[in-house]
Amino acid sequence: MRDDAADSRFLAHLDFRELCREWRPRAAAYCRVFRGLSDQDREDVVGEALARAWAARDRFDPARPFAPWFLTIVRRAALDALARPGRRISPECVDDVPSPVPGAEEAAVRDSEAEFVRRFVAALDPRDRELASLVYGQDLCLADAARTTGIPVGTVKWRLHEIRIALRREWERENGER
Repeated sequence: MRDDAADSRFLAHLDFRELCREWRPRAAAYCRVFRGLSDQDREDVVGEALARAWAARDRFDPARPFAPWFLTIVRRAALDALARPGRRISPECVDDVPSPVPGAEEAAVRDSEAEFVRRFVAALDPRDRELASLVYGQDLCLADAARTTGIPVGTVKWRLHEIRIALRREWERENGER
């Protein structure tokens, strides 16, 4: 992951292939939070976002971090795709992520915990799922997540706090703790 200063230098000397190589994986990961998109829709969104970012590169302010600027473009492309009439809706929620754990017992516990988190995340309100992805999945700071989604920083803080409380309560309920 690049720091803000490296992002600005990167964009100033970049070609389209470098943009794709560096940012396609992050855009694809972020697109997973938009549950109504099929795999093909997500590929299309990522390609569209990369093309939009490339076309708008002269409007990027190098004094600001690149990640929120680019992820805002990805978000808008995803929302545009979701709004298209006649689009097929995908029932998938969260992609499975393999977990390389050596022991069978440890693997079973890890898989169980991962499944718990997948179910929890899938049940979140789409706006909360998006915020969680930006902050925890894309490693954006709260201000950058707020800038990307267009909501106040205080609201981002409050919603993430509420998500953590809900996660703890659900964990305790499911595991019989407290």
